[in-house]
Amino acid sequence: MKRDLFVFSGQSNMMGASVYAPQRQLSIKDSYEYKHKPKRLGEKEGAFVLAGYPVGEFAYTDLDLAYRADMVNEKRESLLSNYSDNTYFCPSMSNLKSDEEKTLYPFAAFSEATARNGATLAPFLAEEWEALGNACAYAHIAQGGVSIDYYMTDDMIADYALRLDQYNRENGTSYDAEVPAKHRKPGAPEYFFEKCKDFFADAEAHFAADELSNRCFFWLQGESDTKRSSAEYEIKLGVIWDRLKAIGFTHFFCIRIDYFGADNIYRVMQAQEDFVSHRQDAYMLTRIASYFTHPEQNEDEWFLSPPAEECRNCRDSFFGFQNQHVNEKGFFVIATHSVKNLYRVLVQGEEPLLEKENVRLLIPKNEKQE
Repeated sequence: MKRDLFVFSGQSNMMGASVYAPQRQLSIKDSYEYKHKPKRLGEKEGAFVLAGYPVGEFAYTDLDLAYRADMVNEKRESLLSNYSDNTYFCPSMSNLKSDEEKTLYPFAAFSEATARNGATLAPFLAEEWEALGNACAYAHIAQGGVSIDYYMTDDMIADYALRLDQYNRENGTSYDAEVPAKHRKPGAPEYFFEKCKDFFADAEAHFAADELSNRCFFWLQGESDTKRSSAEYEIKLGVIWDRLKAIGFTHFFCIRIDYFGADNIYRVMQAQEDFVSHRQDAYMLTRIASYFTHPEQNEDEWFLSPPAEECRNCRDSFFGFQNQHVNEKGFFVIATHSVKNLYRVLVQGEEPLLEKENVRLLIPKNEKQE
């Protein structure tokens, strides 16, 4: 049988950082998530578990510390918290403290042993993919609060500098190639590529009878990159995608970034549109997240027309919480929009049919709509 391999990457909204734990009952029979932890701890292969919750895993930076005898519970789950400092990547999490008082736990308080499941995209997309007669295996590799720079190794940063210099010379610009140290974590991009490669290798062994030719990368990221130009972000996407293709990926699927409190996020949206338009193997899967409403947004200034009802209340902040991340409803909406175009590309060999542009600042460069 044919089994598509998916990797879901980005920052907090791909990670999954909802207030409420997921409530929707999943119906998944033959799609699996790859867990890298067993291999990191000495097993021959990682594990494939039926897709569902929990999604993702605490990829601790210091395994000796995280799994020291006094730092684990009886299930050998680590009690080491503060994911930003102590992991390369982490799972989806929810942070409700009190529904009545509208209070939240800081995500930093959770560890592998104490984290509660949070809603995220991967299982919903797997479920919808199965409903269309397909099967997949996926890896979740995302981290809250990180820039696109987080995914770039030193040699990729050097490649970016060369490409940006060429862009400056050709366009009369003077963008600075410096990447702030605070945007990066030593070892994180190397671990990212390691998990991708191990996922592919272990999938080939575990699903030896399956056809695994589609190896797709899903990207939902950009909330931390609003201060730089569209050109800089697009060039970085190109560096990342070229490296991903070198290790076996076949398709890049972009889920266009959502509004996250800063109007200049349109630059990232534009960069993502430009990137997929310049690459034959890269596709905009959906724009729908860009149309999710936000409590701090002036809708009349941001949108051409009022967003549809499905784009409202897609963040738990609309229910009185100080957490602006996409919630379970939002992820389900993204999944239902995404899977139609995923089917068009992977099964029918057609181009995506995208939602009509509704962000005012993007209209001049996106006048032709399907």
